[in-house]
Amino acid sequence: MDISILEKRGINPKIAASMQKEPELLEFSLSILEKADLNANSFKNFIRYTREIGLREGRPFGEIFESAGISAILDDGSLSEKTKGEELMMRLYNLRYPFWSRKQANFTKLKNRFCAATGGEIAFPDFAEGNSFKISFTIKNDSDIEKIERTIASAMPILKESLKEIQENS
Repeated sequence: MDISILEKRGINPKIAASMQKEPELLEFSLSILEKADLNANSFKNFIRYTREIGLREGRPFGEIFESAGISAILDDGSLSEKTKGEELMMRLYNLRYPFWSRKQANFTKLKNRFCAATGGEIAFPDFAEGNSFKISFTIKNDSDIEKIERTIASAMPILKESLKEIQENS
C-alpha cells in the first residue's frame, strides 16, 4: 500500500509508523484515505476510535469496519470524498460512544419538536452535563409575550420529556 497518500492528505507519516504493529489497520486506513477525505485530526480520531472499539469489544478491525458499514460508504459513487469522510467518522463515533450518540440524537429530536411546536429554542448542556436545559423565544412586541405563555403551556409534554431525558443517567 502506498503511504504517499498520507502526504497528499497532510497527515504526519509518524501516524503510519505508529500502526506498524497493526498491519490490518494500517492497510485499511490507507485504502480509506484513497476514497475518503479525512484531515489529519479526523484521521487521528479514526485510528483512536477504531483502536478503542477493538479494545473494548475484543473484535478484529475488519469486523469493526464491517459493522460500521464502511465499505458501503466508500463504494457509494454518489457521495463526495468529503461526505464519505464525514459519514465514516460519524459511524465510528457512534460505535465508540453509543450512549452519548443516542443521547445526542434524542436531544436533536426534542429540539426539533420544540422548535416546530413553539417557534422557540431549547438548549441542552454540552455533553449532557448538569440536570437542566434552557428555552428561549424571540420577543418583538406585546402580543409575542402573550403568545409565549400559551405556547409553553401547549409544549409542556415536550418540556417534561426534555427534563426527563437530561436527568436520565446524569
